Amino acid sequence: MNASFAIEGARLVADGIERREQRRYGGSREEARQRVARRLGWAPGTLYNLARERLKRLDRDMRDQLAAYAIRDLENEIAELTSELARARGLGDAENQALARKVEAVLAEAQGLHATMKAGGGK
Repeated sequence: MNASFAIEGARLVADGIERREQRRYGGSREEARQRVARRLGWAPGTLYNLARERLKRLDRDMRDQLAAYAIRDLENEIAELTSELARARGLGDAENQALARKVEAVLAEAQGLHATMKAGGGK
């Protein structure tokens, strides 16, 4: 695998993780990046350099660790959205039906990303 291709794929995966982290818990992108880095056991600068396309190398262990984290993150998001969707459907009014359609769209996107990750498309 071409090193620059692997780094670009990792950058895209890390970007998605950071965006979801920021959406869930708020704060700045830098705060989200720091939380993700802490969970990965990485220095925040590693994710910063990855985002800025300045990372000099990305070894196999780091790639595998990032992919595993992304898959777990997406699986958790799918579970949360599925639960929210069931609650919204249970309410039944028009406003909540619109919300349910939005949740379904996000859920479909998350499931597509999850399938891509499992198929190795994020490596």
